[in-house]
Amino acid sequence: MGEKKGEICLAYKNKQSFLYGAMVLVAASFLVKILGAIFKIPLAVLIKVDGMGLFNTSYTLYTFFVLAAKGFSIAVSKMVSESAALEKRREADKIFYVSFVVLGILGAAGSALLYFNAQNFSSMFGNTRASMCIRAIAPSVLFVTLVSALRGYFQGMQNMYPTAFSEVIEALGKLVIGMALALLFIRSSIEQAAAGAVLGVTASTLLGLLFIAIVFIASKRKFEKGAGGKVRGARSIIKQLLIISLPITIGASVASLANIVDVMTIMNRLQTIARVTPEFVIKYQSIIGGSFDGRINEELANKLYGLYSGYAVLLFNLPLTMIVALSTSVLPAISSAITRRDSKGAQTITKSAIRITILFSLPCAVGLCVLAAPVLNLVFSNSLAADLLRTISIAIVFVSLVQVTNAILQAYGKMHIPVINMLIGVVVKAALNYYLISIPSINIDGAPIGTLACYFLIAALNIAYIIRLTKAKFGVLDYIVKPLFSALCMAVAVSFSLNVMGRAGIGDKIAVLPVIAVGAIVYIIFIFLTGAVTKADIEMMPRGEQFSRLLQKIHLLRREN
Repeated sequence: MGEKKGEICLAYKNKQSFLYGAMVLVAASFLVKILGAIFKIPLAVLIKVDGMGLFNTSYTLYTFFVLAAKGFSIAVSKMVSESAALEKRREADKIFYVSFVVLGILGAAGSALLYFNAQNFSSMFGNTRASMCIRAIAPSVLFVTLVSALRGYFQGMQNMYPTAFSEVIEALGKLVIGMALALLFIRSSIEQAAAGAVLGVTASTLLGLLFIAIVFIASKRKFEKGAGGKVRGARSIIKQLLIISLPITIGASVASLANIVDVMTIMNRLQTIARVTPEFVIKYQSIIGGSFDGRINEELANKLYGLYSGYAVLLFNLPLTMIVALSTSVLPAISSAITRRDSKGAQTITKSAIRITILFSLPCAVGLCVLAAPVLNLVFSNSLAADLLRTISIAIVFVSLVQVTNAILQAYGKMHIPVINMLIGVVVKAALNYYLISIPSINIDGAPIGTLACYFLIAALNIAYIIRLTKAKFGVLDYIVKPLFSALCMAVAVSFSLNVMGRAGIGDKIAVLPVIAVGAIVYIIFIFLTGAVTKADIEMMPRGEQFSRLLQKIHLLRREN
């Protein structure tokens, strides 16, 4: 009986640790996104759609290498958490040291590849003016890969603070240094201003590396050296590290391939349109410029890509912050439960993570779709990207589910499944982009359609495999109908409120924030009224039991079936 009670307490503590770690990263990620928006939104206003096209062309390559390194970091987190759960502290440390060396070598190679082949990459993307930006971002690959090893170690120890603080420092560096350099070079040319902003990103990654390295060195002095028993040999650790990390790294790289597909297909396929439609000319007159012969040249293609990536995608990415934090914390939590052979605890975390993902992402998607034009006007004083944002905002739900389900599958040791599913999705996206973007009446609007189809397919494949793997039951009523009904009620309330304020003579810029607040309140009310939130979800939060009892008293909370 005492043993059983101990197991229950351990499972509860693990759930608390999982959510607490997620909340630390959520808070940091929220701040990082605010700082990122403070950087990118004024940057978009300063260097406009042309500069954002150049900036994001290089930034896409950067994120490819960053996500590849982050995949390695996830492997480190998994291995370290398993060794720590078995109280093998020395082995956990050795895993980190091996990964740090390997990532350092890979990072140096990646930096050299980008720097010395900048012109080749820019030509391949159909954006020859982006080579300066690509060279400016090249050194950051080394810095980010080393940071990823350190973050993986701390996350595996379920200490999210070093990761959180280093991310905030990086975001501050981008804001201060990147914006300063962009302002410094804007008088010279758009190309140099964009490269200055990119150089700020590189400098910020170095600052993040220095901070977390200092924290690691300081933390090592606090612990007794040699604790943790016998340690495996370096060859054995390297072998396991490669077996686990390579599929995750490939999978993470595949995830960023969708962005690279966007750069290549948007820039190159737009330039194949022989003559645009009259509707295109009317819609995009403000960025077409002077004499226009009906053909999309490289400069106009870059502006359209900048409009999509620098305006629509920027706002699309904002709600995904908390989902990234959730997926980062869920992997070591599930891995630890599996190591202890606590299948019930692992299944509970899996179901809660997916439910929380849906409950958070769905209102973001619906709200952004309904308020696309007002939000763009508020942020950029320009609603030209409204149609692009409306389409891609729906994909928020599926991208969020992909991020969390990828982490869940990796925690269960099924590293190859996310890779296969992501590859299938990327192939579909590439095919749709290639076909749709070259159609004159669709043009740039084909990019968000391809993104939506890509992530819907990946999410569906991932969830189907998780159901088969865990035998968990995801009821349509609880996981789809109730959250969707709540989000649709929110959409009605938002549309009605915006209409009322418009009739009262209140402009969109002023009305949009109170309208968002109304939508949030309506959604929260309906998810409790419909029983979309369970007692288990609330009790995983700090002081969750007290809040749970209060909600039960007023009959707003149900137990999970």
